Amino acid sequence: MNIYEDLINEVDKGMLGKNGSIPFPIAKLDEYLDIAKNTNYLLVGDTGAGKSTAAQDLILNVLDWYFLNKTEDIKLSVIYLGMERKQYNYSAKWVSRMIFLEEGKYIPVKKILGRLRKRDGNGRFTNEYDILTKEEYELVRFYANKFNLYQQDDVLICIEGTHNPTGIKIFIDDFAKKHGKEEPRKEGPLEKRKYIPHHPNHIVLIVTDYVGVLDKEKGDDGIKKTRLDLYSSVMRKGRDFYGYSPINVQQLSRQVGDVSRIKLNDVKPKLIDIADTSELARDADVVLAIFEPWRYLPEDTETDIIGYNLSKLKDEKGYKYYRSLHILKSSFDGDGITMGCAFHPQTGIIMPMPKKPKDMNDSDYEAIIRGGYFLTKN
Repeated sequence: MNIYEDLINEVDKGMLGKNGSIPFPIAKLDEYLDIAKNTNYLLVGDTGAGKSTAAQDLILNVLDWYFLNKTEDIKLSVIYLGMERKQYNYSAKWVSRMIFLEEGKYIPVKKILGRLRKRDGNGRFTNEYDILTKEEYELVRFYANKFNLYQQDDVLICIEGTHNPTGIKIFIDDFAKKHGKEEPRKEGPLEKRKYIPHHPNHIVLIVTDYVGVLDKEKGDDGIKKTRLDLYSSVMRKGRDFYGYSPINVQQLSRQVGDVSRIKLNDVKPKLIDIADTSELARDADVVLAIFEPWRYLPEDTETDIIGYNLSKLKDEKGYKYYRSLHILKSSFDGDGITMGCAFHPQTGIIMPMPKKPKDMNDSDYEAIIRGGYFLTKN
């Protein structure tokens, strides 16, 4: 390899706008991160913290940015392996989110799917269902039509159900053959084949949500770590050979709630807290954690480690409107970055907090839990 030519070739492509990236779409992390080729992302969170929600927030924001800023210099594909739910459950939430953001009207997912029971005068559920009005039905159809746009030209590919690493590898290989070609290996014992995409700046995101529920392989030894390590090697090839960008969603272990850490008010995600295997974190270029702090509050403490008043970010029904985001690892910029975020649990919207903790007032907190803050443009 001629090091000079290899570098200058990339520099020249950058000068021509051929190496463009997509701003990182969660909160205001675009100052530290971006969405680009050849990048392995790991998104982690505790049970119920919103790791799947954050992954979907990222996907929808990336798609919105792409169709708003689309040029010939960039091509996007998002492969979403939603392995925990039927796709229509995700799609219904996405439509609910679109309607809320664009119309300022919240239609619950259960109502969209015809599963929302009516209540009687005493607040008890009845046997009747609260179905969509004609106006709501037309809104659902209108915004669901966006999916037809998203699915054109392999921009969004959604695959439901659990799969094993080998099945995922075969799918990725077939996708790569459709969108590029392999060059023969050059002579020399250490020379390797190269993959040439049809579009020189084809950003391909492979979102696996989540890797902890991967199917077993044929002849599997039953050890989850073995399966995850095989999956991790599949994603390494996706990044290093094809130039794709995996976004792996994984669970945090129970270590994060260790009693000694709670007593010291040192409850925040760390790399050692990632469940099942260290391979995922080791292979990742970026590790981002989403954290829900309520369950780990030390006794008589109302604020999280950043300083936001958590008692004012929880409504009378128990909905929690706050999460913190933590950059645990970044190969491209600084890590150790922590950011407080307003979190809309009904639609999965994540936005940066409006002010620093010391500058927050009651009206700021009220705007978040009543939903108005999420309808502002930031």
